[in-house]
Amino acid sequence: MIDFMNESKLMNLLNSSEYVPSYEDKDGDWMLVGDVPWEMFVESCKRLRIMKGSEAIGLAPRAMEKYCKNRS
Repeated sequence: MIDFMNESKLMNLLNSSEYVPSYEDKDGDWMLVGDVPWEMFVESCKRLRIMKGSEAIGLAPRAMEKYCKNRS
């Protein structure tokens, strides 16, 4: 079973880490690395960025929404 980041894991990561890896997808949206399945990441990643944890808050919830929408 794939272990997606849930909200509490995400908040722990952002609060405990000064920097987090993120990426820009093909739609121009920034998301956290690791919050979508590998196949989706490989198909959609345009560039990587290391962000401050405080800047990354709010990125991941939209990523799972997009993944579910693309799977339909």
